[in-house]
Amino acid sequence: MSDNTPGSQGSSPYGQNQPRYGEQSASPYGGQNTSPYGQQDPGMAPSPYGQQTPQGAPTDNPGRVLGIVGFILAIFIAPVGLIISIIAFVKSRKAGMGNGLALAGIIIGALFTILGVLGAIALGAFVNEFAQQFLNACEGLPSGTSVTVQGAPTECP
Repeated sequence: MSDNTPGSQGSSPYGQNQPRYGEQSASPYGGQNTSPYGQQDPGMAPSPYGQQTPQGAPTDNPGRVLGIVGFILAIFIAPVGLIISIIAFVKSRKAGMGNGLALAGIIIGALFTILGVLGAIALGAFVNEFAQQFLNACEGLPSGTSVTVQGAPTECP
């Protein structure tokens, strides 16, 4: 046990050197020690915010917010959501973390983009067919003549 002599004020009965009230001990990491007991916990890394985090454990997923945004955009604006979800997924993978929302955004964005492209092709084919029928119906007729194309009355240009 330690006695209450002036020379032993900096040590504790447990063998740890503790600073006096108001003093700070040096950290092995070069900054200030954030432990109230004067020693750095060997399983904890220093943090710039005064808290200690477990060593090796990432503090935050860098692609988390982008994953959420990408997932939402994949539903409404599929190509944009697909790109943002891919970026979020790559950021999360580089940090060694998973990102389920980014993966879901990639899947939904890819499916909706494919469906959108197929829909645009089908719409283009329909419009092309209608235009061909319209031009054939108006061929040789004067401008302003009323014709019926697929059950819709229209006027020739």
